Amino acid sequence: MKFMLKMLPVLALFLATTAIQAQSDEGNIIEGVTLVKLSQIPGEYETTELNLPPGKYIFEVSNKNVDKQLGFWLTPADSPKAQVANSGLSKLVGEGEVARTGLVELTAGSYQYSCPLNPTPHYTITVKSE
Repeated sequence: MKFMLKMLPVLALFLATTAIQAQSDEGNIIEGVTLVKLSQIPGEYETTELNLPPGKYIFEVSNKNVDKQLGFWLTPADSPKAQVANSGLSKLVGEGEVARTGLVELTAGSYQYSCPLNPTPHYTITVKSE
């Protein structure tokens, strides 16, 4: 038990370093990862549908003139209460701000994204091989 407690700070540092390597402040993404930029305006996302190949993604959400904080909710279409792993934002997005998800791996299938705080409709992401 004591060993596990001693290793906790090391694990936290490793996870923080991994997150920093996945994306830089300049928006440069690690090789093989695609950045998907989404903007919210009051009551809706400006992009209402995405068609993507299977792969690794980071979603970036910007708040364009919404006077409250925003979130991001990405789910499999057939399980709307199960959030996709690592798809939570790094912080709530205030007016004029931007936040990113962790590294999300999408396989073939249908997904939905929305904002539970704005709130927005559910929008579709279709992932299929070309």
